Amino acid sequence: MLRNITKLKGLGNRVHGQSLKPPLSRVQLTRSYYSSNGSSYRRFNNDDYSKKSSFKELILDKSSRKYLALFFGGCSLFYFTHLDKAPVSDRSRFIWVSRPLELTIGNYTYKSIWRQTQQEILPPQHPLTVKIENIFKKIVKAAYKDPSVDNSLLDGIKWEIHVVNDSTASPNAFVLPGGKVFIFSSILPICANEDGIATVLSHEFAHQLARHTAENLSKAPIYSILGLVLYTVTGANVFNNLLLDGFLRMPASRQMETEADYIGLMIMSRACFQPQESIKVWERMANFERNLNRGNAVNMEFLSTHPASVRRIENMTKWLPKANEIYEQSDCSSIGNYYKSFFAM
Repeated sequence: MLRNITKLKGLGNRVHGQSLKPPLSRVQLTRSYYSSNGSSYRRFNNDDYSKKSSFKELILDKSSRKYLALFFGGCSLFYFTHLDKAPVSDRSRFIWVSRPLELTIGNYTYKSIWRQTQQEILPPQHPLTVKIENIFKKIVKAAYKDPSVDNSLLDGIKWEIHVVNDSTASPNAFVLPGGKVFIFSSILPICANEDGIATVLSHEFAHQLARHTAENLSKAPIYSILGLVLYTVTGANVFNNLLLDGFLRMPASRQMETEADYIGLMIMSRACFQPQESIKVWERMANFERNLNRGNAVNMEFLSTHPASVRRIENMTKWLPKANEIYEQSDCSSIGNYYKSFFAM
């Protein structure tokens, strides 16, 4: 999922967990980013003390320690037996959410988003919808040819394109588990052309190929348990959330976004879309962000669910030789030269 300022950038959180903010003010897709007298003051301290005292007693009690050990031992066993390798990067990650459950949640989310955006969705026969659908079909076809892609994730999926025609919405696009694709017309100026659209769609599509939605859903109970443990110790929710976001949630989200950038770039190259355009898309995104911030450069990547546009440009530049190699191997260059010579006649 794409950056949280634009929602492209999240090009995961989408339903990838996922963290998509609403491109429309009424559409919420993902999470966003005094003592008056002595007696009340003492009561607060007593409550806080009792929590810490209870936790301390729990640790010191032999019987309690036994049950805690069994609980955490069972959780550890469950965790290590549900480790999985992420595609392409081979990153070890925890996934327990089954594919059917993932699709069920995706379908539920789709119905919710559909109800809130249906008035702005262009009809399937609209020229813009047809154009974007043709681009996406090429991407899916290329994914089948990618040896790193699990084709079972593509089989039986009915892909549906939904173009939300609202130029005032934040630039955004996402793909839900189950094949429902949403792209907002406000992102099209940043895409600029078919190769740019392919860049965005390939990134969002890659989140589903990597099962980032299932990964985020699988991690949610762990974050909840850690938050509960921290609250028992500190009694401060705000501080605990900062710790969890800064050291766990956000770094993991940025890692998934980077994976989707890489997978998406390789797939769009295999689909014969110009890989160089991916760099230009992120340059235009960076310009959009500067204009949004009135020319002020804001780079708070460590507080974001998405990598900074500058970093994404650096990554794309580093991966470009590999993408060009895939582009050449797919006979894309010969097709491009044929069309150039045809129109030059």
